[in-house]
Amino acid sequence: MKNEEMLAAYRGIYFQAFRHQSKGARAAKTKWDFHFPSDKNKEIMKNNSNQLSKMVLMVSKKMKANVLVILLSCMIFSGCQNTLLLTSDKADRPNKTLRLWYKESAPNNNEGWINRSIPMGNGYMGVNIFGGTETERIQITENSLYDWGEDRGLNRRGLNNFAEVYIDFDHPNTQNYKQELNLNKGVSSVGYEQDSIKYSRDYFTSYPDKVMVIRLAASEEGKLSFTLRPTIPYLGEGKSGSVSASGDLITLSGVMNYYEVKYEGQFKVIPEGGTMEASNEGTISVSDANSAVILIAVGTNYELDPQVFLVDNPTGKLEGFPDPHQKVNAYMKNAAGKSYEELLERHQADYQELYGRVNFDLGATEPTIPTNELVDAYPNGASSTYLEELAFQFGRYMLICSSRKGTLPPHLQGIWNVYERPPWSSQYLHDTNLQMAYAPVFSTNLSELFQSYLDYFSTFEPRQRLYATEYIKQYNSSQLDPNGENGWSGPFWSNPYNVPGKSPVAGFGTGSWIGLLFWDYYDFLRDESLLADEIYPVIYDQANFVSRFVTNTNGFLLANPSSSPEQKLRNTVGTTFDQQMFYENHHNTLKAAEILGRSDPRLPTFESQLPLLDPIQVGKSGQIKEFRQEEYFDDIGDTLHRHTSMLLGLYPGQLINDNTPAWLDAARVSLIKRSHETKIGWARAERIAMWARLHNGEEAYLYYKELLSENYLHNLFNDHRGDPLFQADANYGSTAGLAEMLLQSQDYILAPLTALPEAWSEGSYSGLLARGNFEVSAKWSVGMAEKLEILSKSGGILTLKYPNIAKATIKTAKNQPVEFTANGTDQISIPTEMGQTYVFTSIPQYLAVNAPSKLTMDRSAEGGAIKLSWKASPDAASYTIYRAVGNAPDYELLASKITETNYEYIIPDLNRVSQMTLKVTAVGENGRESKEGATVIWLMR
Repeated sequence: MKNEEMLAAYRGIYFQAFRHQSKGARAAKTKWDFHFPSDKNKEIMKNNSNQLSKMVLMVSKKMKANVLVILLSCMIFSGCQNTLLLTSDKADRPNKTLRLWYKESAPNNNEGWINRSIPMGNGYMGVNIFGGTETERIQITENSLYDWGEDRGLNRRGLNNFAEVYIDFDHPNTQNYKQELNLNKGVSSVGYEQDSIKYSRDYFTSYPDKVMVIRLAASEEGKLSFTLRPTIPYLGEGKSGSVSASGDLITLSGVMNYYEVKYEGQFKVIPEGGTMEASNEGTISVSDANSAVILIAVGTNYELDPQVFLVDNPTGKLEGFPDPHQKVNAYMKNAAGKSYEELLERHQADYQELYGRVNFDLGATEPTIPTNELVDAYPNGASSTYLEELAFQFGRYMLICSSRKGTLPPHLQGIWNVYERPPWSSQYLHDTNLQMAYAPVFSTNLSELFQSYLDYFSTFEPRQRLYATEYIKQYNSSQLDPNGENGWSGPFWSNPYNVPGKSPVAGFGTGSWIGLLFWDYYDFLRDESLLADEIYPVIYDQANFVSRFVTNTNGFLLANPSSSPEQKLRNTVGTTFDQQMFYENHHNTLKAAEILGRSDPRLPTFESQLPLLDPIQVGKSGQIKEFRQEEYFDDIGDTLHRHTSMLLGLYPGQLINDNTPAWLDAARVSLIKRSHETKIGWARAERIAMWARLHNGEEAYLYYKELLSENYLHNLFNDHRGDPLFQADANYGSTAGLAEMLLQSQDYILAPLTALPEAWSEGSYSGLLARGNFEVSAKWSVGMAEKLEILSKSGGILTLKYPNIAKATIKTAKNQPVEFTANGTDQISIPTEMGQTYVFTSIPQYLAVNAPSKLTMDRSAEGGAIKLSWKASPDAASYTIYRAVGNAPDYELLASKITETNYEYIIPDLNRVSQMTLKVTAVGENGRESKEGATVIWLMR
């Protein structure tokens, strides 16, 4: 083998060594491993020698010497047919610390709350910490403390601010200030110096003990003095209350009048050393202590009970429920019986067991600038992979804070609210916002957190059953079950006290969208007991409602009335939103019944209805229609609308996938035409995931960058639309979108790194969850997988798709060979054992093929012929031509091995085709076909 050829073969080695050495101090920690897999890099070796010679000029003499030593060593083995792979095993490194930190405290106003306060929570309460030195401010939210009125517009009565808690220190001249939120630990802190004394505060919100814990300390004994003074905000006509102090305890209590919500907060001070005094003004002062712990517990008389939604009288909704004093007192007593160290240990054991399941590493190092400067620098071209890692985990952190079993689920603002009249009342909107809150719950391995919504749903479902009977009677009375067995209908909006009837703002598909969340709960975990007891009854009864609600319209079973969420055209027929969601739920119900061996009476009806639900129609622009009467994309409604409801079958649904390539192309047209015009945070987050499902990492990443650049505030709260106006759904949704870029399984084929952008050429992740209960870890460099690890948590068949995966080395974690079945070189199937980990290494690199572009069609040819022309792909050895007629989900092959950039052919059935999509793809010398292709729409004249 010639030296030039050898250098070309080892270009990947050189590239990796260059990247690792350039990281300076990190290079010393790199572990170099040598592997000799068979047939490595055959596809990529042909085109690399020139690139290698260019790279040699870029590196230092020392670097060249290091690499040449490696290469010369490799040449000793030139007689064999193997290639050397050089890796740096990131799995051996501990997870890096991800933190938000600041050099100044948050401004003590509402803008400071939105933009800079540090959010924490445990489901029982949400808190925002300002970090002041003269006075610390801690704002507390409790999600059932609700008011109501007939307000309209943005700011309405609804969720109320529970308490404003102040700790006075009188430290006006501080130095070396730092405020921090450590995501790895779930602990925030404040530290500074005053008069040469170092003061520190640590904060955490414990789910196991249902309290907030604050520890205050000074570096010298007897130097800690402060006054704790909780207050009740917004006292007046709608809210009464008082604060009292006795001994070491402050009690804050009162009533929200509209629903007669009784509330109580307790604040216990436990000093070490010094003196303590309670005042008649409801404060406690500590003087000359060494340290102190403050415990906070809150609660109301609200209970997750169907009575809350079935009773119409506002003051009767909580009738008979016990006063909150008993439970708040129990929280405090139990917590006070433990030391600070015990409370911290219990909190971190709970928190880290959830948070620590997933790691996402793009190779970033911790920045030396505070988070506010990091956020400000990002849109100006100083892109930070650390911020991209941080924002991903911050979404998981927020879900852990705001969704815990036994507590209310996250609302529009999660679990945080400072206002008397919060944005949109801090409601639950079921036309995307609630679903987006739970978008990352399964894929990022936090499935226990869905229990919060499951409990809430179980509470309002009885009311929705009454509505379902009402709607069937109104819209399709011939299908009414006289015994009331009409299933349940989905709400548009709700809050902890009210789930109103139908709204023309969104169609009846909201119920089936809720059903999709329940199906995913099973599909990711594969727990048949869970499916039988908690999931199947929900999706079956939703399908029961839908089966009675839809009516025959021109041979299809359509929703009437029907609306696409928040579009201006309302009360129409068979919007794609409704039909796709109905289809998904019918399909999943039938699948669940098959798994469980059920033979319930409505199942044959669901099966007969399924093909008549007509979930996808392709329009004359090549788009997936949003409305049935739509022809071209811009015919109806707001074409740049924040909602992309016609594509829910792409994401979060499973209807549009790699087995329906014509629908994928139509979805791509819809997304392109929706454009990047939206400034809405959650809409950008949703489109990250949608573009990822189209395997377009560059577009997905562009939306992520826009989100971080224009919507993320200094504390990483999502600025909903630039007011500033906090809305939490984009925080959750962007995390879910990144998970889709890194791992997909919607068609039950596990596909890692399917939407990886060029900016993330090197990285790793661990712990993401795929359908089938497979836990996946991956490491990649130069944009290609080096190692995959898949833990089979439930057994079953693992079908894995990745380029050249059939040529990889596949072993168990115990280094045992694995038998598999290959479907070509890019897909394999393995019958897995529960608890076994499967390791894929030495995955040969590959060359992706660029698609052709600018496909045009000439209809002037004689004899019914169509002439196609396109711009060449630089990689193409030949081209393939397909067509999809009408609304067909898949393409049929028309011609292959075309070597020119034009083609003319006659279609025998042309006079019978009203519309079809023509597509041209490129095929490289290696036989690979381009992922995308150029398309054009043929319409009958």
